[in-house]
Amino acid sequence: MRQLQLIEKVRQQSLQNEDISAVLMYGSFTKGEGDQYSDIEFYIYYRTKECPDKLGLISQIAPVLLFFTNEFGTDVAVFENMIRGEFHFHPVSDIEDIRAWPKVISFEFKDKMNLMDKDGTLSAVLDSIPPIRPERYTSENREYLACNLINNLIFENNLILRGEYAHAHQLFGFIQRYILWLMRLYLKKDNHWEAPTKKLEEDIPHEWYLKYEQCIPTLDKESLQESFKSAVELTDFLFSGLDIPENIHTILRRL
Repeated sequence: MRQLQLIEKVRQQSLQNEDISAVLMYGSFTKGEGDQYSDIEFYIYYRTKECPDKLGLISQIAPVLLFFTNEFGTDVAVFENMIRGEFHFHPVSDIEDIRAWPKVISFEFKDKMNLMDKDGTLSAVLDSIPPIRPERYTSENREYLACNLINNLIFENNLILRGEYAHAHQLFGFIQRYILWLMRLYLKKDNHWEAPTKKLEEDIPHEWYLKYEQCIPTLDKESLQESFKSAVELTDFLFSGLDIPENIHTILRRL
């Protein structure tokens, strides 16, 4: 697989480069889910005071068609074979920041995350982190998701009433994410949490997939209104099933 060849090139080039201390890989290939359509994703920790020449380093992996920093501050490379790579460059002193990640991401596959470690610093940090998923089923997390969903539903309702249908259509992406997170909690399917749409066809029962489909509008007034109604009804069911506090549930009923 071309992606695996590129991953091995990243490892080899980093081993040969004295400026690089360690490389952490994340994403599909650490979870055994990578395929011919997957991206490759890395944190590269360097020893030098100044960041090395990013494009120069990445170009040693494979010819690069496009290299830029995206809206999240991630350096993105599109290689000649049209595979995307995402790179985060940090001084090795930042490697301790990984200890805070278990609150957000899973370290079940941390052995696969350690692609290369010359100085032992990455291994030391990863060895100190239990290979468990973050706790998703807390009342705090449920309430956090519910509040964000309510906020976006109110915003959505106002946009539809104002007649800003394009804006309303775009906002549905946020509504769908929060609905899916709550749905995954309700169904106890919290794998693929970071990207709740990932492998949704495999993760949830078909009848729930159809419920989600009803929350996906086309760009016209009637479809937006129907999808909004479906989203509110599904949210109401999830709030009841997940014991969302009554003060939040009451706001939903006013929509």
